[in-house]
Amino acid sequence: TAFGGFHPFGGLQPIPDVKNNMHVQELGKFAVAEFNKKHQEAAALVFVEVVEAQSQVVAGTNYRLHIETLKAGCVRHYKALVYEKTWENVKTLTSFEP
Repeated sequence: TAFGGFHPFGGLQPIPDVKNNMHVQELGKFAVAEFNKKHQEAAALVFVEVVEAQSQVVAGTNYRLHIETLKAGCVRHYKALVYEKTWENVKTLTSFEP
């Protein structure tokens, strides 16, 4: 974290109360859906919830998400990075990994 609570422009900021933040939860659903599109496996991931998130303001916003999913009935956790530029209606899954 930054010194004395000062957060420089571009640094990752924790997002409070992510379980009740509908925008963050929608970004998590988007990340899982995009992952499933690219990985046509027999058992697709099922979105459960985003359990932790951070944001970073760049030329848009990067969201680092810790996502809980189910795969074949087993809980799996993934970390996703979603880039969003709302004023241009752009949303991109940058990374998605266990």
